[in-house]
Amino acid sequence: MQTIRKPLGSSVLISFLLILPFMAMEVVNRRNFNEGFPFMLFFLMWLNLFAVSLILLPMVLSRRTGIHDIANPVPAQENTILTNPRSAALISIALILAPGILPLLESVGWLSLDRLFNGPNPEVAYLPGLVFSLGLILFPIAAGVIAGRPIANTLRAGGGLFAHPINLIIVVLIVTTFAIGFASFIIDQWTCFIGVPNCD
Repeated sequence: MQTIRKPLGSSVLISFLLILPFMAMEVVNRRNFNEGFPFMLFFLMWLNLFAVSLILLPMVLSRRTGIHDIANPVPAQENTILTNPRSAALISIALILAPGILPLLESVGWLSLDRLFNGPNPEVAYLPGLVFSLGLILFPIAAGVIAGRPIANTLRAGGGLFAHPINLIIVVLIVTTFAIGFASFIIDQWTCFIGVPNCD
């Protein structure tokens, strides 16, 4: 449990500290203080950084620990499904592909994605749709964490980063996707951050 809590708490804090300068820029350079603060924008920026940090942090910490942690190895009775590189990769791929069942259900008429995400009235914010969207984002995050776990274990035991290439490819693809998402928010909102009027 502690091995899960430590990266989780650290990732929350690191991600918040990284978006804090942009929040400060938004507040300092605002032209109209009566307009609403873009909380959703900063939440999405934070979420992208959180995903990257949560996936990479265990590997970074394991790399730093390296061979020094071999005296206290991971217990043999630990869940082998998640520590085995092949099964971890398969579970990660399944999690990545799982949301793809939604368009399939819509194509056969069993589900309406528009109603699922926007509710009966698209003009009104639909909280269940927002929660469901957030849940879908958690799938690739979980996939990255699971794929990276065997890599972290190998690094902690003194092994190499490329010992599990399939897992590494999955991690790189997911981390790159979230990093691009964060960068796109920065590029799109940079004029607002620096105080350009009518930036929207």
